[in-house]
Amino acid sequence: MTQYLDPLDSAFLLLETSGTSMNIGAVIELEFGEVLDPEDRFNLISSNIAARVHEIPIFTKRIVRAPFDMTWPILVEDKNFDFTKHVLRVALPAPGTADQFDALISQFLSQPLSQRRPLWQLLVIEGLEDGRAALALKVHHALADGVSGAETFASLFDISPEVRAPTPKASPASPETPITSSWGLLRLGFGRLRRHPQLALENVRSWFTRLYEIARAFLRFIVIRRSKNATPDQPSIFLARRSSLNGAPGPEKEYHRLRVSLVDAKRSAKAHGATVTDFVMAATAGALRRLLVDRDDLPKKDIIAFAPINVRGSGSTAELGNQISGMLVALHIDIADPVDRLRAIASDSAKTIDLQREHRAKIFQDVPRVLGPTALSLGGKLISAFNLFNRIPPMANLMVSSVPGPPIPLWLSGHRVASAAPVGPLFGTFSLNITVLGFEQHLEFGLLGCAERMPDLATLRDYLYEEAQRLIASTPQS
Repeated sequence: MTQYLDPLDSAFLLLETSGTSMNIGAVIELEFGEVLDPEDRFNLISSNIAARVHEIPIFTKRIVRAPFDMTWPILVEDKNFDFTKHVLRVALPAPGTADQFDALISQFLSQPLSQRRPLWQLLVIEGLEDGRAALALKVHHALADGVSGAETFASLFDISPEVRAPTPKASPASPETPITSSWGLLRLGFGRLRRHPQLALENVRSWFTRLYEIARAFLRFIVIRRSKNATPDQPSIFLARRSSLNGAPGPEKEYHRLRVSLVDAKRSAKAHGATVTDFVMAATAGALRRLLVDRDDLPKKDIIAFAPINVRGSGSTAELGNQISGMLVALHIDIADPVDRLRAIASDSAKTIDLQREHRAKIFQDVPRVLGPTALSLGGKLISAFNLFNRIPPMANLMVSSVPGPPIPLWLSGHRVASAAPVGPLFGTFSLNITVLGFEQHLEFGLLGCAERMPDLATLRDYLYEEAQRLIASTPQS
């Protein structure tokens, strides 16, 4: 059966431009295992991953797009799948410092994935200053969001030092004429319409229904924005003002990591009536306030963060694709005291998260369906050609995402995972993405920025760590 990408998944693909490689991923450091020789270690890791590739079907499937993107893209089995194009080995130059490591990761994340092959790549990195190895994984956002990615790619790992045997490969599906070309996909679409002409009427009816829902939602946002009773704890899509954080991200990326004690973060959040997500937002707000002061760009109005929300039902976390909504969060950077800022963010969140989830969940799914693949693709090209993301008002100033991690330790080919920092995407007017993963006893922060617009990303990382420690230090001692 032909596997079409959902419209939202397709949008991440069709709207991609040269500077907006919409990839997610992780940067993972490994502890020492029994195999110490770098070449033997790489061979062990790559052979174990190769043996499990079939457990993640998207790892061997590539994208096929129709001419002029007249239909939604499909996933097909890559008959020429070459594992060696996807799992690569590289070594840091001596002495293999943390700064050298981050520079290598930044270069890896700056390189787009080729749509002629399955949309993922894994880098095995040797030569860290203490002799350990690390991994960098990137996967296109069209195939997974943070939740499904973390759940699915966990099958590459083990829950003990013992390397489990891979699951048996499934029997080949019933024979079906494979679609391997753009024109073949277009013929398939016209063939379905010819055999089932009622689909045209159903699609038109569905199109008008979704268009009505989108129009109603945007009218509601306009009313809220203009209403004297509009509440500041529920920011609208019209509230954000352009700042030096905004603009179309260029092809060169900058990446940095940090980690904070999860136990301390939970204790601090609970003491102030907040959640861990509120803690992350408040620490981010404090860091951004200091950075924007350094830049002499502290805005008169607030900084707004876009926070993706998982809308999966219970038991569906391993389903690939994107099932996300999003909410807008006012970061209250006008509040200098970190505790007062945390409490303000927590108060807003408690009042608005359910309301924002309800009103925005369907819009994320419906807008791509209404526009259709051709309009999305053309829109992406026009936006890039006329540099519109540097001109249009931003919906928010940055993206801040929180992803649940595995609650247990993980091993890869007998090597325990020491740290796992996430990687979020840059797109639209977002030149800064801060993604946080709860892993074992730590909150792992991954900061990705446009190298041109965020040359001070390392400074922001340091500020973020200091602001998190300020919140932790403010926790009353029991």
